[in-house]
Amino acid sequence: MSYSIHMPLSLQEALDLKRKTGGTYLGAGTVILVNHRHEKDLISLEKIPGLSSIEESEDYVKIGSLVTFDELENSPVVKKKLPALWQAAYNTAGPQIRNRATIGGNIGCFSPASDAVTALMALDAELELFDGATKRVKLENTDSLSNEAIISAVYVPKRYGFSAFEKVGKRSAMSVSVLNMAIARDKDGVRLAIGCAAPKVLLCKATSETLSRKPLDLTEAEKCLLSEIHPIDDRWGTVSYRRAVAVNLLKKLVKESGL
Repeated sequence: MSYSIHMPLSLQEALDLKRKTGGTYLGAGTVILVNHRHEKDLISLEKIPGLSSIEESEDYVKIGSLVTFDELENSPVVKKKLPALWQAAYNTAGPQIRNRATIGGNIGCFSPASDAVTALMALDAELELFDGATKRVKLENTDSLSNEAIISAVYVPKRYGFSAFEKVGKRSAMSVSVLNMAIARDKDGVRLAIGCAAPKVLLCKATSETLSRKPLDLTEAEKCLLSEIHPIDDRWGTVSYRRAVAVNLLKKLVKESGL
C-alpha cells in the first residue's frame, strides 16, 4: 500500500488539504496505521502549533488534541485537578502506546472501550472542533464528527472536587477494558459514565441522578445502572459478566467518593 503524507502548518491548511485530497487526518497513527483506516492521503497534524500543550485556566484545563497519554500521566495539573483522567491515562495500553497515542485520536475513534473518553464523559468535558470555524461541543452529545472536523482541544472543567476511574480487563496490565467506569462529584451532584456497556461510552443519567439524591440509595442506583447499560457478548466478556462487573465497580467508586 502506498500513500502520501501531508504536513500542514495550520488547522486551515489541514482543512484545505482534506477538501482537496479527501485524505484522513493523522495524529499519532496508533489506530489508523494499524487498522489501515485511511484513504490514499494522510494529513498529519503534528506540525500545527498549539495542539500539544496542557493549559490551566481558572475554570478549565485545556488539553491539546496531540497531547499523549504519557504526557497526561506525567502532568501534575491533570493528576491534581482531573484524577479520573489521570487514572485512565496510566491504565491505558502499555508504555509504548502511551508514549505515542494522543487524546484527540483516542476520542476520534469513538470506541466504546476508550478509557479516556469514559473519564472525560464523567468530568463533563467539551471538545473544541475546527471545520472552518472554531466551536465547542459537549462530549456527551457527540457520537461522531463531520468528515472535515478536526479535534483541536479538550476543555475539562475543574469543578469536580472528587473524581475517580476504574477498569477491569482480562489481565492486570496492558489490557483492553472489559468494562470501565468513572465518577465525578461536585456541589451540584454526581456524574457516572461507563464504557464497554453500550455501542458507545455512556453517561448514565438516571444513575447519576439517583446517586445525587440524599440520602443515598445504592440499591436503587444499582437498578438504574442495570437498566441503562446494554452490554454484549464478545471475546473479552459476556453480558452477564459485564453486568456483574458494572455493579461491583459502582459500589467501589461510590465507596471511594464518600457519598
